[in-house]
Amino acid sequence: MAGRALAAAAEDERREREEGETTERRHGKLSYNDLARAAVAIVLSALVRCGSIGDYPRTEQNEMTRHARLHGARWLLGLGLGLGLASSDALAGEEARLGVHFESLVSGDKQPQIVLEPPEAVSSVTIRLERQDGPTSSLSSGTIGAGARKLLAVSQPFGEYSYSAHFDATFANGGKTAFDMKFSLTRVDKLKLELQPEDVNLEKRTLAFRSNNPVQSASLELFGKDGQKLKTVERKLGGAPGGAPIPFTWDDPGAEILYMDFKVTDVAGFWKGIRLSPFRVDIPHEEVEFESGKWDIRATEEPKLKKTLGLIKEALDKYGKLIEMRLYVAGYTDTVGSKESNRTLSQNRARAIAGWYRKNGLRLPIFYQGFGEDVLAKPTPDETDEQANRRALYILSGQTPGSSTSLPRSSWTSL
Repeated sequence: MAGRALAAAAEDERREREEGETTERRHGKLSYNDLARAAVAIVLSALVRCGSIGDYPRTEQNEMTRHARLHGARWLLGLGLGLGLASSDALAGEEARLGVHFESLVSGDKQPQIVLEPPEAVSSVTIRLERQDGPTSSLSSGTIGAGARKLLAVSQPFGEYSYSAHFDATFANGGKTAFDMKFSLTRVDKLKLELQPEDVNLEKRTLAFRSNNPVQSASLELFGKDGQKLKTVERKLGGAPGGAPIPFTWDDPGAEILYMDFKVTDVAGFWKGIRLSPFRVDIPHEEVEFESGKWDIRATEEPKLKKTLGLIKEALDKYGKLIEMRLYVAGYTDTVGSKESNRTLSQNRARAIAGWYRKNGLRLPIFYQGFGEDVLAKPTPDETDEQANRRALYILSGQTPGSSTSLPRSSWTSL
Protein backbone atom coordinates (compact mmCIF):
# COMPACT_ATOMS: atom_id res chain seq x y z
CA MET A 1 0.00 0.00 0.00
CA ALA A 2 2.83 2.42 0.90
CA GLY A 3 4.39 1.60 -2.49
CA ARG A 4 1.22 2.64 -4.25
CA ALA A 5 1.12 5.83 -2.18
CA LEU A 6 4.65 6.71 -3.18
CA ALA A 7 3.92 5.91 -6.79
CA ALA A 8 0.80 8.08 -6.68
CA ALA A 9 2.70 10.97 -5.19
CA ALA A 10 5.41 10.63 -7.83
CA GLU A 11 2.75 10.64 -10.54
CA ASP A 12 1.22 13.81 -9.08
CA GLU A 13 4.62 15.47 -9.07
CA ARG A 14 5.23 14.42 -12.69
CA ARG A 15 1.94 16.00 -13.69
CA GLU A 16 2.83 19.22 -11.91
CA ARG A 17 6.10 19.43 -13.80
CA GLU A 18 4.37 18.77 -17.11
CA GLU A 19 1.79 21.45 -16.44
CA GLY A 20 4.63 23.90 -15.79
CA GLU A 21 3.22 25.24 -12.51
CA THR A 22 6.52 27.00 -11.67
CA THR A 23 9.79 27.67 -13.47
CA GLU A 24 11.76 25.86 -10.77
CA ARG A 25 9.63 22.71 -11.12
CA ARG A 26 10.03 22.74 -14.93
CA HIS A 27 13.76 22.49 -14.23
CA GLY A 28 13.21 19.64 -11.77
CA LYS A 29 14.15 21.62 -8.60
CA LEU A 30 12.07 21.55 -5.42
CA SER A 31 12.32 24.09 -2.63
CA TYR A 32 12.18 23.06 1.01
CA ASN A 33 8.49 24.03 1.11
CA ASP A 34 7.84 21.88 -1.99
CA LEU A 35 9.54 18.91 -0.32
CA ALA A 36 7.56 19.44 2.85
CA ARG A 37 4.23 19.57 0.97
CA ALA A 38 5.14 16.46 -1.00
CA ALA A 39 6.09 14.61 2.19
CA VAL A 40 2.82 15.52 3.89
CA ALA A 41 0.86 14.44 0.79
CA ILE A 42 2.70 11.11 0.81
CA VAL A 43 1.98 10.62 4.50
CA LEU A 44 -1.72 11.43 4.19
CA SER A 45 -2.05 9.16 1.16
CA ALA A 46 -0.24 6.39 3.01
CA LEU A 47 -2.45 6.84 6.07
CA VAL A 48 -5.59 6.51 3.96
CA ARG A 49 -4.27 3.44 2.17
CA CYS A 50 -2.98 1.88 5.40
CA GLY A 51 -6.34 2.19 7.08
CA SER A 52 -5.61 4.77 9.69
CA ILE A 53 -8.43 6.66 8.02
CA GLY A 54 -10.99 4.16 6.79
CA ASP A 55 -12.58 0.82 7.78
CA TYR A 56 -11.15 -2.68 7.82
CA PRO A 57 -12.85 -5.85 9.07
CA ARG A 58 -11.70 -6.40 12.65
CA THR A 59 -10.08 -9.81 12.09
CA GLU A 60 -6.92 -10.79 13.98
CA GLN A 61 -4.88 -10.86 10.78
CA ASN A 62 -6.20 -7.49 9.65
CA GLU A 63 -5.49 -5.97 13.08
CA MET A 64 -1.87 -7.16 12.89
CA THR A 65 -1.55 -5.78 9.38
CA ARG A 66 -3.24 -2.55 10.44
CA HIS A 67 -0.82 -2.17 13.38
CA ALA A 68 2.25 -2.69 11.17
CA ARG A 69 0.98 -0.25 8.59
CA LEU A 70 0.14 2.35 11.21
CA HIS A 71 3.66 2.03 12.62
CA GLY A 72 5.12 2.63 9.16
CA ALA A 73 2.76 5.52 8.52
CA ARG A 74 3.70 7.16 11.80
CA TRP A 75 7.36 6.91 10.81
CA LEU A 76 6.54 8.60 7.51
CA LEU A 77 4.55 11.23 9.37
CA GLY A 78 7.58 11.97 11.54
CA LEU A 79 9.68 12.33 8.42
CA GLY A 80 7.12 14.65 6.88
CA LEU A 81 6.87 16.80 10.00
CA GLY A 82 10.65 16.93 10.17
CA LEU A 83 10.76 18.27 6.65
CA GLY A 84 8.03 20.71 7.55
CA LEU A 85 10.05 22.01 10.48
CA ALA A 86 13.07 22.26 8.23
CA SER A 87 11.05 24.39 5.84
CA SER A 88 10.12 26.75 8.69
CA ASP A 89 13.85 27.21 9.27
CA ALA A 90 14.67 27.48 5.59
CA LEU A 91 17.15 30.29 6.34
CA ALA A 92 19.63 27.89 7.91
CA GLY A 93 19.30 25.62 4.89
CA GLU A 94 19.84 28.44 2.43
CA GLU A 95 22.92 29.57 4.33
CA ALA A 96 24.21 26.01 4.12
CA ARG A 97 23.66 25.93 0.34
CA LEU A 98 26.13 28.80 0.05
CA GLY A 99 28.33 27.55 2.90
CA VAL A 100 28.21 30.94 4.61
CA HIS A 101 30.49 31.60 7.56
CA PHE A 102 32.77 34.40 8.70
CA GLU A 103 36.25 35.49 9.64
CA SER A 104 34.59 37.78 12.12
CA LEU A 105 37.47 38.76 14.40
CA VAL A 106 40.61 40.30 12.86
CA SER A 107 43.34 42.70 13.91
CA GLY A 108 45.68 45.24 12.36
CA ASP A 109 45.35 45.91 8.63
CA LYS A 110 43.18 42.85 7.98
CA GLN A 111 39.47 43.27 7.25
CA PRO A 112 36.68 40.90 8.37
CA GLN A 113 35.60 38.41 5.70
CA ILE A 114 32.37 36.80 4.59
CA VAL A 115 33.39 33.28 3.58
CA LEU A 116 31.46 31.27 0.98
CA GLU A 117 32.14 27.54 0.56
CA PRO A 118 29.13 26.23 -1.38
CA PRO A 119 28.76 22.44 -1.73
CA GLU A 120 27.36 23.00 -5.25
CA ALA A 121 28.66 25.24 -8.02
CA VAL A 122 27.55 28.88 -7.96
CA SER A 123 27.30 31.25 -10.93
CA SER A 124 26.96 34.51 -9.03
CA VAL A 125 26.39 35.97 -5.56
CA THR A 126 25.43 39.49 -4.53
CA ILE A 127 25.37 40.61 -0.89
CA ARG A 128 23.84 43.92 0.17
CA LEU A 129 25.06 45.11 3.58
CA GLU A 130 23.71 47.72 5.99
CA ARG A 131 25.87 48.53 9.00
CA GLN A 132 24.29 49.43 12.35
CA ASP A 133 25.50 53.02 12.14
CA GLY A 134 24.00 53.58 8.68
CA PRO A 135 26.55 52.96 5.89
CA THR A 136 25.52 50.53 3.13
CA SER A 137 27.68 48.56 0.74
CA SER A 138 27.51 45.72 -1.75
CA LEU A 139 29.72 42.71 -2.33
CA SER A 140 29.60 40.32 -5.28
CA SER A 141 31.26 37.23 -6.63
CA GLY A 142 31.29 35.42 -9.92
CA THR A 143 31.62 31.68 -10.39
CA ILE A 144 32.47 29.59 -7.30
CA GLY A 145 33.18 25.91 -7.84
CA ALA A 146 31.57 23.23 -5.71
CA GLY A 147 33.52 23.08 -2.44
CA ALA A 148 35.70 26.05 -3.39
CA ARG A 149 36.36 28.85 -0.93
CA LYS A 150 35.58 32.49 -1.70
CA LEU A 151 36.49 35.37 0.63
CA LEU A 152 34.65 38.68 0.44
CA ALA A 153 36.26 41.44 2.54
CA VAL A 154 34.00 43.78 4.50
CA SER A 155 35.70 47.15 4.82
CA GLN A 156 35.06 48.62 8.28
CA PRO A 157 36.83 50.83 10.83
CA PHE A 158 38.20 49.47 14.08
CA GLY A 159 35.46 48.32 16.45
CA GLU A 160 32.57 45.88 16.62
CA TYR A 161 29.67 46.44 14.22
CA SER A 162 26.38 44.65 13.55
CA TYR A 163 25.14 44.09 10.00
CA SER A 164 21.89 43.28 8.22
CA ALA A 165 22.62 41.46 4.96
CA HIS A 166 20.58 40.29 1.99
CA PHE A 167 22.01 37.46 -0.14
CA ASP A 168 21.03 36.75 -3.76
CA ALA A 169 22.65 33.75 -5.45
CA THR A 170 22.30 31.87 -8.73
CA PHE A 171 23.58 28.31 -8.94
CA ALA A 172 25.27 26.74 -11.95
CA ASN A 173 22.25 24.50 -12.57
CA GLY A 174 19.96 27.54 -12.84
CA GLY A 175 18.51 27.43 -9.33
CA LYS A 176 18.27 30.56 -7.25
CA THR A 177 18.17 31.44 -3.56
CA ALA A 178 17.64 34.64 -1.58
CA PHE A 179 17.73 35.15 2.18
CA ASP A 180 18.53 37.66 4.93
CA MET A 181 21.05 37.38 7.74
CA LYS A 182 22.21 39.39 10.75
CA PHE A 183 25.75 39.13 12.13
CA SER A 184 28.51 41.08 13.87
CA LEU A 185 32.11 41.66 12.77
CA THR A 186 35.00 42.95 14.89
CA ARG A 187 38.22 44.56 13.78
CA VAL A 188 40.84 45.60 16.33
CA ASP A 189 44.09 47.54 16.06
CA LYS A 190 47.42 46.37 17.48
CA LEU A 191 46.74 46.38 21.19
CA LYS A 192 48.00 49.38 23.16
CA LEU A 193 47.84 49.73 26.94
CA GLU A 194 48.07 53.08 28.71
CA LEU A 195 48.56 53.19 32.45
CA GLN A 196 50.30 56.11 34.12
CA PRO A 197 51.69 56.15 37.69
CA GLU A 198 49.10 58.74 38.67
CA ASP A 199 46.38 56.32 37.55
CA VAL A 200 47.31 53.99 40.42
CA ASN A 201 46.04 54.66 43.95
CA LEU A 202 47.60 52.20 46.38
CA GLU A 203 45.68 53.51 49.38
CA LYS A 204 42.30 52.97 47.72
CA ARG A 205 43.61 49.90 45.84
CA THR A 206 42.36 51.12 42.49
CA LEU A 207 43.78 51.84 39.08
CA ALA A 208 42.35 53.05 35.78
CA PHE A 209 43.76 52.02 32.41
CA ARG A 210 43.01 52.71 28.77
CA SER A 211 43.16 50.41 25.79
CA ASN A 212 42.62 51.19 22.13
CA ASN A 213 40.68 47.92 21.67
CA PRO A 214 37.62 46.45 23.42
CA VAL A 215 38.88 44.57 26.48
CA GLN A 216 37.82 41.03 27.26
CA SER A 217 39.69 40.57 30.55
CA ALA A 218 42.38 41.97 32.83
CA SER A 219 44.53 40.44 35.56
CA LEU A 220 46.79 41.80 38.29
CA GLU A 221 49.51 39.96 40.19
CA LEU A 222 50.76 41.61 43.39
CA PHE A 223 54.24 40.95 44.78
CA GLY A 224 55.59 41.82 48.24
CA LYS A 225 58.96 43.16 49.39
CA ASP A 226 60.48 39.69 49.41
CA GLY A 227 59.41 39.08 45.83
CA GLN A 228 56.76 36.53 46.80
CA LYS A 229 53.39 36.70 45.09
CA LEU A 230 50.77 38.10 47.44
CA LYS A 231 47.64 37.92 45.34
CA THR A 232 46.25 37.36 41.84
CA VAL A 233 43.14 39.25 40.76
CA GLU A 234 41.29 38.47 37.54
CA ARG A 235 38.38 40.38 36.03
CA LYS A 236 36.14 39.51 33.08
CA LEU A 237 35.31 42.77 31.33
CA GLY A 238 33.12 41.44 28.53
CA GLY A 239 34.41 43.61 25.71
CA ALA A 240 34.60 46.91 27.60
CA PRO A 241 35.01 49.64 24.96
CA GLY A 242 38.47 51.00 24.24
CA GLY A 243 39.40 54.64 24.61
CA ALA A 244 37.64 55.36 27.89
CA PRO A 245 39.21 54.77 31.34
CA ILE A 246 38.46 51.27 32.64
CA PRO A 247 38.58 50.91 36.45
CA PHE A 248 40.20 47.94 38.18
CA THR A 249 40.19 47.27 41.92
CA TRP A 250 41.73 44.73 44.28
CA ASP A 251 41.43 43.72 47.92
CA ASP A 252 44.06 44.34 50.59
CA PRO A 253 46.88 41.81 49.97
CA GLY A 254 47.91 42.03 53.64
CA ALA A 255 51.43 43.33 52.97
CA GLU A 256 53.25 46.21 51.33
CA ILE A 257 53.42 45.93 47.55
CA LEU A 258 56.81 46.01 45.87
CA TYR A 259 55.58 45.67 42.29
CA MET A 260 52.54 44.60 40.28
CA ASP A 261 52.22 42.82 36.93
CA PHE A 262 49.15 44.01 35.04
CA LYS A 263 47.88 42.24 31.91
CA VAL A 264 45.07 43.16 29.53
CA THR A 265 43.54 40.87 26.88
CA ASP A 266 41.43 42.29 24.06
CA VAL A 267 38.44 40.66 22.36
CA ALA A 268 40.70 39.22 19.64
CA GLY A 269 42.78 37.36 22.23
CA PHE A 270 45.84 39.61 21.99
CA TRP A 271 47.36 40.74 25.28
CA LYS A 272 49.64 43.43 26.61
CA GLY A 273 51.39 43.53 29.96
CA ILE A 274 53.07 46.16 32.06
CA ARG A 275 54.99 46.03 35.33
CA LEU A 276 54.08 48.66 37.89
CA SER A 277 56.50 49.45 40.68
CA PRO A 278 54.62 51.83 42.96
CA PHE A 279 57.02 51.01 45.80
CA ARG A 280 59.36 53.89 46.60
CA VAL A 281 62.00 54.63 49.19
CA ASP A 282 62.43 58.23 50.34
CA ILE A 283 66.08 58.47 51.37
CA PRO A 284 66.66 60.48 54.56
CA HIS A 285 69.51 62.98 54.28
CA GLU A 286 71.09 66.25 55.43
CA GLU A 287 70.43 69.13 53.08
CA VAL A 288 73.33 70.38 50.97
CA GLU A 289 73.84 74.11 51.42
CA PHE A 290 74.70 76.18 48.37
CA GLU A 291 76.02 79.70 48.09
CA SER A 292 73.36 82.24 47.18
CA GLY A 293 72.39 81.99 43.51
CA LYS A 294 74.89 79.19 42.84
CA TRP A 295 74.74 75.39 42.40
CA ASP A 296 78.36 74.28 42.79
CA ILE A 297 78.78 71.62 45.48
CA ARG A 298 81.39 72.82 47.98
CA ALA A 299 83.86 70.32 49.44
CA THR A 300 82.52 70.99 52.94
CA GLU A 301 79.10 69.64 51.83
CA GLU A 302 80.34 66.39 50.29
CA PRO A 303 80.30 64.35 53.56
CA LYS A 304 76.53 64.82 53.62
CA LEU A 305 76.24 63.36 50.11
CA LYS A 306 78.59 60.46 50.96
CA LYS A 307 76.44 59.51 53.93
CA THR A 308 73.32 59.63 51.77
CA LEU A 309 75.06 57.55 49.09
CA GLY A 310 75.55 54.79 51.68
CA LEU A 311 71.82 54.81 52.48
CA ILE A 312 70.97 54.61 48.77
CA LYS A 313 73.24 51.59 48.33
CA GLU A 314 71.65 49.85 51.32
CA ALA A 315 68.21 50.26 49.76
CA LEU A 316 69.51 48.98 46.45
CA ASP A 317 70.99 45.91 48.10
CA LYS A 318 67.62 45.20 49.67
CA TYR A 319 65.27 45.82 46.74
CA GLY A 320 67.41 46.26 43.62
CA LYS A 321 67.50 42.55 42.84
CA LEU A 322 63.71 42.39 42.69
CA ILE A 323 62.96 45.50 40.65
CA GLU A 324 65.02 47.90 38.56
CA MET A 325 65.34 50.97 40.75
CA ARG A 326 65.92 54.55 39.65
CA LEU A 327 67.00 57.62 41.59
CA TYR A 328 64.94 60.80 41.34
CA VAL A 329 66.41 64.06 42.70
CA ALA A 330 63.97 66.94 43.22
CA GLY A 331 65.19 70.46 44.06
CA TYR A 332 63.37 73.37 45.77
CA THR A 333 64.16 77.00 46.74
CA ASP A 334 62.82 79.73 49.00
CA THR A 335 60.97 82.81 47.70
CA VAL A 336 63.95 85.11 47.30
CA GLY A 337 64.09 86.07 43.62
CA SER A 338 61.61 85.54 40.81
CA LYS A 339 59.69 82.32 40.30
CA GLU A 340 61.35 81.79 36.95
CA SER A 341 64.89 82.24 38.26
CA ASN A 342 64.19 80.04 41.29
CA ARG A 343 62.90 77.24 39.06
CA THR A 344 66.08 77.42 36.99
CA LEU A 345 68.24 77.55 40.12
CA SER A 346 66.56 74.50 41.67
CA GLN A 347 66.89 72.60 38.37
CA ASN A 348 70.63 73.31 38.28
CA ARG A 349 71.13 72.33 41.93
CA ALA A 350 69.20 69.05 41.46
CA ARG A 351 71.35 68.29 38.41
CA ALA A 352 74.53 69.01 40.41
CA ILE A 353 73.52 66.55 43.14
CA ALA A 354 72.56 63.90 40.58
CA GLY A 355 75.88 64.39 38.80
CA TRP A 356 77.80 64.01 42.08
CA TYR A 357 76.17 60.62 42.69
CA ARG A 358 76.99 59.47 39.18
CA LYS A 359 80.61 60.68 39.53
CA ASN A 360 80.90 58.78 42.80
CA GLY A 361 79.94 55.40 41.42
CA LEU A 362 76.14 55.20 41.47
CA ARG A 363 75.35 53.06 38.43
CA LEU A 364 71.60 53.26 38.04
CA PRO A 365 69.28 55.54 36.02
CA ILE A 366 69.22 59.01 37.63
CA PHE A 367 66.65 61.73 36.91
CA TYR A 368 66.32 65.28 38.23
CA GLN A 369 63.82 68.12 38.25
CA GLY A 370 63.59 71.57 39.84
CA PHE A 371 60.37 72.95 41.32
CA GLY A 372 61.68 76.30 42.50
CA GLU A 373 59.40 78.00 45.03
CA ASP A 374 56.28 76.21 43.75
CA VAL A 375 56.26 73.78 46.70
CA LEU A 376 57.21 75.46 49.97
CA ALA A 377 57.91 73.25 52.97
CA LYS A 378 57.28 76.31 55.14
CA PRO A 379 54.88 78.89 53.67
CA THR A 380 56.39 82.40 53.63
CA PRO A 381 55.74 85.74 51.94
CA ASP A 382 57.62 86.58 48.78
CA GLU A 383 61.31 87.52 49.09
CA THR A 384 61.72 85.55 52.34
CA ASP A 385 65.01 83.84 53.11
CA GLU A 386 63.98 80.49 54.61
CA GLN A 387 66.42 77.59 54.99
CA ALA A 388 63.60 75.03 55.36
CA ASN A 389 62.49 75.76 51.80
CA ARG A 390 65.96 75.29 50.30
CA ARG A 391 65.91 71.53 50.17
CA ALA A 392 65.94 68.41 48.00
CA LEU A 393 64.20 65.02 47.85
CA TYR A 394 65.98 61.76 46.99
CA ILE A 395 63.55 59.07 45.84
CA LEU A 396 64.35 55.47 44.85
CA SER A 397 61.54 53.97 42.79
CA GLY A 398 60.93 51.38 40.14
CA GLN A 399 58.93 53.82 38.04
CA THR A 400 58.42 57.53 37.50
CA PRO A 401 56.81 59.01 40.62
CA GLY A 402 53.26 60.12 40.05
CA SER A 403 52.18 63.72 40.44
CA SER A 404 51.58 64.71 44.06
CA THR A 405 51.66 67.71 46.37
CA SER A 406 55.44 67.58 46.66
CA LEU A 407 55.93 66.61 43.00
CA PRO A 408 53.36 68.69 41.09
CA ARG A 409 54.94 68.02 37.71
CA SER A 410 56.40 64.97 36.04
CA SER A 411 58.96 66.56 33.72
CA TRP A 412 62.01 64.61 34.79
CA THR A 413 65.28 64.88 32.90
CA SER A 414 67.58 61.89 32.60
CA LEU A 415 71.19 62.51 33.63
